[in-house]
Amino acid sequence: MSKKILTALCLTGLLLHAEETRPKNIILFIGDGMGIAQVTAGKIAKGTLEMERCPVAGLASTWSADHLTTDSAAAATALATGTKTDNGMLSLNPEGQRLKTVLEIAEDQKKSTGLVCNCAVTHATPAGFATHVPSRQQYVEIARQLADSDVDVLFGGGLAYFSPSNAPSCLPQLQNKMPLATTAEEFYALGTPEKAAALLYPEHPPHVAERTVSLKELTQKAIEILVQDEDGFFLMVEGSQIDWAGHKNDAANIISEVIDFDDAVGVGLDFAEKNGRTLVIITADHETGGFAVIDGTLAEKTVSQTGFIHKKHTASMVPVFAEGPASSRFSGIMDNTDIGKTMIELIQTSE
Repeated sequence: MSKKILTALCLTGLLLHAEETRPKNIILFIGDGMGIAQVTAGKIAKGTLEMERCPVAGLASTWSADHLTTDSAAAATALATGTKTDNGMLSLNPEGQRLKTVLEIAEDQKKSTGLVCNCAVTHATPAGFATHVPSRQQYVEIARQLADSDVDVLFGGGLAYFSPSNAPSCLPQLQNKMPLATTAEEFYALGTPEKAAALLYPEHPPHVAERTVSLKELTQKAIEILVQDEDGFFLMVEGSQIDWAGHKNDAANIISEVIDFDDAVGVGLDFAEKNGRTLVIITADHETGGFAVIDGTLAEKTVSQTGFIHKKHTASMVPVFAEGPASSRFSGIMDNTDIGKTMIELIQTSE
């Protein structure tokens, strides 16, 4: 191929890249501990996953700045800021300098923001998008920073960390900003205020079968609230307990948690399809357990035999799916920091 043709093709690609539609809204779904085998098991049990609606797919590497195998804090930092950090650190670089997150950049762009999870909101993944601490274990400080932040929607557990026995309560500060639901009944009665918090459990919610409000319902309510902002929104939704089932080598709960997460993904994709200006990204922070599907029955939607390498995280690449404006940017093999960098670029240049 001639140099002239190659140059023309490169220029055409750059032009198309520059003219691509930019999203007004971004919804990032993170399946904590969700590797390819976890997705496979969920598909066998469910038949068809909502994730399959995404026309774009890829793989992401997940290592942290100081370990081949990341923890959730360093992975959340990479996804939120586009920068590697050491395991255990939240949105600080390895030298301890503050890193601006995509959520904070969205707020600079006058967009509304939200964090939804089925763990304590002070846990590593949600905390990585809105707080900055050297240790993910600083739950009370994370709660204080969340209460002091400009996050518009905060749904999950972790109520006890906002009013600890050994430190001043930051609950009044949170309640001064937005309605706070602490029970399922109060959550269902929230309506659509401009801002809302739901801290439905003292610490973490139970497994999916025992939860009073599903991740799907939390996601639906978050979108209903955030879409009221004419400037758009950024929302992060975490399926937190896929990881915990992996740590326990509990295949049955991996499957139920993947399905619960996928149901929430369906809500995001339904909204994006109707809205036309929303980018949906689905990925994981890391894989947990070295999980494998060995046997089962497609006709009966059962997984009868599985295997695990151990009860820790692995360095395996994780799946990436995308739908909506600029979704083609998330195809192929990438690093988790590429996801963060691209979201930040799209937020900064959005409609």
